[in-house]
Formats: sequence, structure tokens, C-alpha cells
Amino acid sequence: MQQLLSVRFHAPRAALAGHVTSIYFVDCGADGVDDWLHPEWANIRFALRGDWTWSAQGAADAGAAMPGANLFGPTIRAARITGSAHGRVLGIGLTPLGWSQFVGTSAKALANLAVPLESAWPTDTDLTDELATASDDECLARLDLWLTARLATAAPADPNVERLQRALVNGNVSTVPAFASELCVSERTLERLCPRLFGFPPKQLLRRQRFLRSLDTLQRNPGRSFTSTLDGHYTDQSHFVREFKAHMGMSPSAYFALPRPLLMAAGAARAEMLGDALQGLHSPRAA
Repeated sequence: MQQLLSVRFHAPRAALAGHVTSIYFVDCGADGVDDWLHPEWANIRFALRGDWTWSAQGAADAGAAMPGANLFGPTIRAARITGSAHGRVLGIGLTPLGWSQFVGTSAKALANLAVPLESAWPTDTDLTDELATASDDECLARLDLWLTARLATAAPADPNVERLQRALVNGNVSTVPAFASELCVSERTLERLCPRLFGFPPKQLLRRQRFLRSLDTLQRNPGRSFTSTLDGHYTDQSHFVREFKAHMGMSPSAYFALPRPLLMAAGAARAEMLGDALQGLHSPRAA
């Protein structure tokens, strides 16, 4: 029997919930995968089996090979990901708070980029090899120990990070002045904080979140017209189409005509387990 694509999500335990959105497994099956990742928060991905490539939207090459463990910064554009037949990846989704404490460097430095994990997060053991031979449950237990140990030695987080993320995810603000007012900070302070904590200026973050909300609505309501599902902050359908192309590198009609096997499976599995289909819409802990 032909092995099929499998995507499985797991919620982190309570002590890590503010720092990790999910831990997930992708097994490619016999056909491999070739798909487009949406804009998202940061991720760590362990390529445990097979050949994997990743390339940001607009890259001229076919994608950089991503063997072993890699750290993916927050993104504002789509990225193409491919995996060979029977490939396997284990991923950890990081919240902005998780980035702040686990990684500790400015998110702007790795925005729309990926680097070997060891360059930003040295580890004494060959964790990838351990995970490659472990069961799902053993992987989850090993990562729990690894992340908990890292958190125990982390510097205190910026107290603004979760407040800023909450304002972005709630969708109640649509302009930089309103964003700053919501957080009771100056616009100058907001312009300084957002690139360091989230990778991008506040205006770009607001555009990204508006796009993700509309994309999520469209994907949950196949067949409905764009105009009936768009975020209210878009002036018209043309405005949405321009923003869609800016974030995904293609028109909405071209995107929805693609098979999207990985993202369809991941969205359904994530929504069932965690309640939201897109990592970029993950809500921080309750205040």
C-alpha cells in the first residue's frame, strides 16, 4: 500500500505554551511534497529523513538544501518547501516570546531567512540523530527536556512582547497610530520594538496579519466570493489581490488552483488540535 502524506500536531505542555505554538511531524509519503508556506512566526525544523529544500518567495534558485536542524526566522512572504519521497520533518513553532527567550537575538536579523540551528543555538549533543531514531512520543519527551533546559537559563523577556502580539492577533487595530495607542507607547517606541521582537516594522506586521485573517477565512469557506470574506480593512477586492500577490507571490486564483497537499493537511490537523489553522494567527497566553 502506498504511504500517504501525514501531518500531526501536538500542543506543548503548559510550562512551554507561551513559548511554543506547537510541535509537529510531517511524513511525506511516496509522492514527496512541493508546497508554499504562508507567512508565519519562527520555526525550528529537524530534517530527519529525505532531502528538503526551502526558498523564500522571489528567490532565483530552486531552493537551498536544509539538512539537519535549521532555524527559520519570522516571515512576511511565502516560502516554497519541498521534501523527497518518504521524507520526515519534525518542527517546533515558536511564539515571539519563544524567539525572545530561546534565541535571544533580534528577529530582524533572520526575518525571511533560515540558518543552521547551531549557528544561533549551539547544543552539546547531536539532537537530530537522537530524534531521527525515536518514536513520536520519545521525540516529544526529548524536546520537552531540551526546551525546558533552555528556558531555565534564558534572560527575562521584554514585557512588551506578548502585549504586542496580542494586539496584532486580535485584529482590532489597523494603523500604526492605533497600534501604538493600544499599547500605550509612542509610535517611535513601536517602530523600535517591532523589528527587534517580530522581525518587521509595525506597518508591515499589520498588513501581514490582515492578510492572514482573510486567507484563513477564504480557506475555511471554499467557493465563497472574495468580497464576502475579506477583512473589513481592505478597501476593495483589487486592494486584497495586490496584498495577496505581495505576500504569496501569486494571485489568489493561481494560489487556490494549486493542489497544496502539505498546507491543506497541516491546516486541517492544526485547526483540529489547536483551534486555528495558521501559526501566524496563534494567540499568546491570556493576560
